[in-house]
Amino acid sequence: MEKIVAWKMLFQRWPASVPKAGIVATSLNENITFTNFLVSEHSVLLERDRPDAMGARSAILPWQEIVTVKLTSPVEPAQFKEMGFRSV
Repeated sequence: MEKIVAWKMLFQRWPASVPKAGIVATSLNENITFTNFLVSEHSVLLERDRPDAMGARSAILPWQEIVTVKLTSPVEPAQFKEMGFRSV
């Protein structure tokens, strides 16, 4: 359950100053490149700028299937704080 909350918080706190672009690695070893996203209570809708190999432009992914989120744009450390990260 903690994993689900962590991913929901990350996407829900995404700062407007950070481009909504990146790569999500899934539990099925699939990498989904996205250029925008929308969130719901149970999943995230990832939008692509071009179709994948099967022709899909969007993917709906349940929170529990997310393994890693990779950002493809440069991000300043202060912007990560807006996402809930802090220094120790």
